[in-house]
Amino acid sequence: MRISGFASGLDIDEIVTNLMRAKRLPVDKLTKQKVSLEWQREQYREINSKIVDFRNNKLFNYSLTSSINAKQVNISGNTTAVSAKTTPNAVAGSMTIEVASLATATSVQSVAGQGIGTVDTSLTLSQLKAANPNFTYTADAQGKTTITINNTDIVLDENKDTLRTMITAINNSTTAGVNAFLDSTTGEISISAKNPGATSAATIAPNGLLDSFNLDAVTAGTDAQIKINGISTTRSSNTFTENGVEITLNNPTGTTAATLNVVTNTDKIVDTIKSFITDYNNLLDSVNAKLGEERFRTYQPLTSEEKKELTEDEIKMWESKAKSGLIRRDNVLSTMVNNMRLASMTNVNVAGEDIHLAEMGIGTGKWQDRGKLVIEDESKLRQMIEADPNKVVSFFTQKTTVTDPTLKVSPTNPDSGLFNRLSNSLLSAVEQLAKKAGTSQYSSDVAAAFSSASNMGEQLRSIDNRIGDWNKRLAIIENRYYKQFTAMETAMNRFSAQASSLFS
Repeated sequence: MRISGFASGLDIDEIVTNLMRAKRLPVDKLTKQKVSLEWQREQYREINSKIVDFRNNKLFNYSLTSSINAKQVNISGNTTAVSAKTTPNAVAGSMTIEVASLATATSVQSVAGQGIGTVDTSLTLSQLKAANPNFTYTADAQGKTTITINNTDIVLDENKDTLRTMITAINNSTTAGVNAFLDSTTGEISISAKNPGATSAATIAPNGLLDSFNLDAVTAGTDAQIKINGISTTRSSNTFTENGVEITLNNPTGTTAATLNVVTNTDKIVDTIKSFITDYNNLLDSVNAKLGEERFRTYQPLTSEEKKELTEDEIKMWESKAKSGLIRRDNVLSTMVNNMRLASMTNVNVAGEDIHLAEMGIGTGKWQDRGKLVIEDESKLRQMIEADPNKVVSFFTQKTTVTDPTLKVSPTNPDSGLFNRLSNSLLSAVEQLAKKAGTSQYSSDVAAAFSSASNMGEQLRSIDNRIGDWNKRLAIIENRYYKQFTAMETAMNRFSAQASSLFS
């Protein structure tokens, strides 16, 4: 038991607290180190998130053929008979399309007037069979009956399935490859192949439930009859791809052909390059801001005791300065920024010709811009795209054929396009940050968990262990102080009792 000041009148708890305050200085120092390290790690995660997002999302999307190698197809002449859109492999040039007839699908349907009559589609097959003499089929002992379409068996339960669920089962079958329709007023059914063309099929096996519907009216499928640039040809589908253009036939062209002209979409390519430059500059700004942030070394994290002496605004101001400059001049990020600049400033060799950003009217701005890219002459960029779009696209997206592992990922590899150079430089930084701070190499989530297997993770574990050891020692010291004061109080109580007996 602790005896606190009964005899001496001293505030023992206050005295011990003051004595322990000095003893706790090493723990407070370690705690400040831990908080500072945690703040630093969080700042690495914020920057890493922006790097991963730029590399894995934005840069990846800019590298897609649909973004940087954009083409469009313009239709003239008969603009309603044919529609078209470009694919990534679209070839610049023109085509004339004449449509004599569309492709049609094979179909079978009930002979007119020979359906099973009005039907209630909510009745089960067995109920319908009992109510309608025109509806006949056989079922096994378990009530199962099978219909076969294009060699695909569809099993129905006469006690559960209805004509509505039968139609649904037919349409949902991926192997039967047909669409079915039931007219509940006439009890007639139509079944047609999902894909058109002369080879399309809608074959119904005999001696099944569908025999009741007299599916004897058969229409054979046909191929589309067309001319492409004057050459007569056929297509089994009304949608097909020619020279990288996806063409859809809507109706016959008659006397006016449709002309498809594939051209480079200069506006879209320029917009893609502009968006890339904006995102590139935003990333550079974020990283450079942290690399150049002022460090206030006299401002350290506050302990809980220190915070009690300050207002909320004072705490906020103090911690703002304490967090400033924690990753100033970081080696990993500084190297990444230098590599990004090198990647942008170095020529790319396209088909034996060295191409530089300046030739496209793109510069690196003023010195104080710290490597940011600027479109200085947009007309120059547009002229180069229109003159040779493949050259511009290759400058950004060219894949290297170099096998040397060091040169392959180098920011100055002349065989590698700008996007690939940047991707490699950013990947290297992300991998190093993962080792250093435990940040994610794949997620741009600013709340993503840290990996414990990192240098900073090990440092934090070490500090936690040291704090734990110190707290155990402080507990022993504190108990010793209380024992000493308790002994003093006990002695004073004994002395007081003896004095009282002497003078009583």
